[in-house]
Amino acid sequence: MPHVRTQLRNAVKTRLTAVPAIKGAHNLSRLNRQFQSHNFPCALVNVDETVTLSPGSFPGEQPQTRTCKIDIQVIALDENDDPEGVLDALTVDVEKAFVRPDFGIGRISNWKLVGSGTADSAKIECGDIISQLLTYTADIWTLDAEPDRNLHA
Repeated sequence: MPHVRTQLRNAVKTRLTAVPAIKGAHNLSRLNRQFQSHNFPCALVNVDETVTLSPGSFPGEQPQTRTCKIDIQVIALDENDDPEGVLDALTVDVEKAFVRPDFGIGRISNWKLVGSGTADSAKIECGDIISQLLTYTADIWTLDAEPDRNLHA
């Protein structure tokens, strides 16, 4: 089974594909390959984590709290007079889709939207794009010897 971080990233991408306005959801590394104009709007997902061990347990049996930071970068072509308005409309749909963390990978606690970044623009091979970063946080519990198993599956 993949790492719980991978499970969460894949679950977020799956949820994003259910957002009608989003044409594709990819790992952040998708930035390393060329885009075509028909790929937009899209979302890129990255999951970082910090791990806290519970005291008093033996190695191999130590419960861990994995506090995950989930970044969802919504990207659209900058092709009208109000690109920020386009991003705002997209992020409304994304935020509505992520009200509950019922991803089918076990219990996820303390799920919350912690904020969004400043809209950013860039030139890429198929034109000008604009993007908005949404950041969520959540906790998943594992054992130190089983980073691929949510303890509350």
